Amino acid sequence: MEGRKLMRRVVALAALTVAAAFIMIIRLYDLQIVNGLVWSEESERRITRTVEVPATRGEIVDRYGRKLVTNRIAYNIGFDTKLLPSGRENEIAAGLVAAAESEGVEWETNFPLVWSRVMNRWMYSNESTVGASRMGRFLAALEIISADEREGWQEKLAPDELAAKLYEEYELDADTDPQTARGILAVRWELDIRSARIALNIPSYVFASDVNERFISVVAERDLPGVEILTETVPQYETDSAANLLGRVTSIYENEVEEYREKGYPLDATVGRDGVEKAFEDILRGKDGVRVEERSESGSVTGVVYSTEPEPGSNVMLTIDISLQETAEKSLAARIEEIKSLGEAGLSGGAADVAGGAAVVIDVKNFEILAAANYPTYSLKTFNEDYSDLLADPLGPMNNRAFMGLYQPGSTFKPSTAVAALESGVITPSTRIMTKGIYTYYQGYQPACEIYLNYRGSHGLINVVDAIRVSCNYFFYEVGRLSGIDRMNTYAKMLGLGEATGVELPEYTGILAGKEEREAGGGTWYGGDTLAAAIGQSDNLFTPLQMAVYVASLVNPNGERLEAHLLKSVRTYDYSSTISEYQPKVLSVVDISDETRETVKKGMLQVSRSGSAVATFGNYPIDVGSKTGTAQTGSGSPTGVFVAFAPYDDPQIAVAVVVEHAGKGSIIGSVARDIFDAYFRTDSSFDAVHDEGALID
Repeated sequence: MEGRKLMRRVVALAALTVAAAFIMIIRLYDLQIVNGLVWSEESERRITRTVEVPATRGEIVDRYGRKLVTNRIAYNIGFDTKLLPSGRENEIAAGLVAAAESEGVEWETNFPLVWSRVMNRWMYSNESTVGASRMGRFLAALEIISADEREGWQEKLAPDELAAKLYEEYELDADTDPQTARGILAVRWELDIRSARIALNIPSYVFASDVNERFISVVAERDLPGVEILTETVPQYETDSAANLLGRVTSIYENEVEEYREKGYPLDATVGRDGVEKAFEDILRGKDGVRVEERSESGSVTGVVYSTEPEPGSNVMLTIDISLQETAEKSLAARIEEIKSLGEAGLSGGAADVAGGAAVVIDVKNFEILAAANYPTYSLKTFNEDYSDLLADPLGPMNNRAFMGLYQPGSTFKPSTAVAALESGVITPSTRIMTKGIYTYYQGYQPACEIYLNYRGSHGLINVVDAIRVSCNYFFYEVGRLSGIDRMNTYAKMLGLGEATGVELPEYTGILAGKEEREAGGGTWYGGDTLAAAIGQSDNLFTPLQMAVYVASLVNPNGERLEAHLLKSVRTYDYSSTISEYQPKVLSVVDISDETRETVKKGMLQVSRSGSAVATFGNYPIDVGSKTGTAQTGSGSPTGVFVAFAPYDDPQIAVAVVVEHAGKGSIIGSVARDIFDAYFRTDSSFDAVHDEGALID
């Protein structure tokens, strides 16, 4: 009896086991064979996520390794729309906006619709042209308007009509507080225009950038699935100087999407926008990696596996000496402000209408740019906060006057005219010309020397060294006429005037006055124009950088004009080794004799010892060659120009300073003196005692 019971139990248990196994086999067959592909894709969607990992951008340092632009980690608030629960989108958007506003965090949107509590109605915002453009494309994609109506859609659709359509589109309750509704609509719209159904090809929506830890905690405490904390590296500016040189990084603009996509950039990438950041983008940018994340269904990351490690960008070492750059900027600003104060007080040496200016310093031996100062300037640290004020400033602080400002050189051009006359045999170093104050060679055009205009006098019988020292217009009218404009221009071009300098940043090449230039503009070149050109007037327009290159080319004993450049070397990200050293090209051979060079240099030395720069360099411990220039502008005070080099016997650096409406070139020589002071000082506190290229904290 007991045996039969035991047997029945064994049979029943076996049957249950077989049945269970059969059911499991059928289920596995269904999961893996019948619906295997579907469940595999669902599993991948839920469990893994592939994320592009941006490479860390390279750093920018000065010639001595002092850090100018580094990187830091910033935290952003964004969305993973795959984890955003259907039906809760409005609730989550409202909660996130409320959290931001309660914590005083500025959240980002280009949504062009605002609610006016004063007017108690919906209105269009005029602050974002980007938002208006995107809304037009959005409405066309939904066929609310036609494609032809995208540009002027605000005229076709009243604000309250648009609000009503968006309420309906996003299933928003009609009795929702309008201000709250605006936040919900803005977030939903920002996410929607990036969705597959609208596909505007714009970067992912970042709700708030560079947020603090407190806000991260507030967001984390709320039930906001689909909202995620993102990290990125952002520039850390270690200096307030050189803003026009260093430049910025920004997100990719909409009109650049295709360009950068072809280069392999993700839409969310940041790129160099201007300055060094843009010029050396390919060096500074690394190679992005790919990260595979394992996640739970709630969105929590349960594991991270890198399939490709990101490769950081390389570091850029500039030719700039940031200490010298700071000196140039401070001196330029102080002198311009002093000129303005004196002018407003009606005192000598002042000009109330003085405006912007620039100063450039170049190494004579290798044409490295040691400093390029602008006034006014700005700080990259506070650029976003200051942007509106910078844009409204009539002096244009964002203009890189050093490389892009065009100015008449005035009498600083006379050394070039002297070179042409000496090299062509029109004069020799000992030739003396009787100057008569007013030049009467042409019947219809008889310009005069300043000494004649002021005192009805002349400089008498002088040679070229004296002519440079006293800046005699009459002398240079005569030798300019005898040399001819073509011959003058041959040597001016050789010295770099009106020619590209080779600098890696955008520059204007300027205008070298002459027949070709004048006739290209539909005008006619007259004999009298050659006289004006010989003293740096007429159509001559050059940048401060070109003027510094001109002086460096003139006094360079190697007889070469090299590329002016900002890149010194490229270093590995950990600074352990040098990838490449910049080798400047020879742009022109300055084919002049040593006698000509020394004669012109001697004239410039006399300017500093007993000429118009004597007040600046008369008792200076280092011999300096210089030339002042006063360029008439047609309205307002003349522009002041000052060029110099030092030391006289073995030139190391060349300097060009230009100040708009300064009144005279002689009154801005103090900027060059401050630069020489900083460059040649030898006190123990000077950072330059470190080996060049050694990293300095």
